[in-house]
Amino acid sequence: MASNTDGVNLIQKRIWEGSLPLEIRLSPSECRSFDQSDSYLVRAPLTFNLLKANGVANLQIHYPRISYFPFLLQRLKAFFTPFLIQPDVPTHDGWLSFEGVPLKWHYPVGLLYDLFSGADPMNSKGGGSTAGQDSGSGDGVSAILPWRLELHFTEWPYDQLVKLDKDERVMHDAFINSVKEVRLPRCTSAPAGPRGLLFGS
Repeated sequence: MASNTDGVNLIQKRIWEGSLPLEIRLSPSECRSFDQSDSYLVRAPLTFNLLKANGVANLQIHYPRISYFPFLLQRLKAFFTPFLIQPDVPTHDGWLSFEGVPLKWHYPVGLLYDLFSGADPMNSKGGGSTAGQDSGSGDGVSAILPWRLELHFTEWPYDQLVKLDKDERVMHDAFINSVKEVRLPRCTSAPAGPRGLLFGS
């Protein structure tokens, strides 16, 4: 029985500590420079490093698999403001895409990566992958990291994404709704008291 508990604890630890390196570039149609803007890299755990590679500045941080993209929008807006054609665009107008497909902001980042990257999370070796390495099982499906995404602040895909608001009420409501859906099989309803604490954690 103790080994089963240890296995559950290990799974929980890997879920909570799981992370992904991301490379986020501004959409060329919104960039004021002719070539591409600097890329925003999410890599090194708990540190903020400004690195120069090939003369291009990259900001590196760590981003958890269980987090959501809207929590990253403020940092992305601050980083890309010098490159934006319309630098006064609201932060909550930001959205991300992968190979032209808008990413659902109300899904955790790790789930989106697993859905779109082609990686098989059941067969990955070790606790995580590093940039440029294959995190797959060697079956020909290669998951190259960092995950390369494109940031947009215009042309919101209304037919595919729910629009965010500046007060984060839409994001809050979507999160609470998903918690209620998960909790429903266990209980008849979610208690009203800890909802705000849960969203803020």
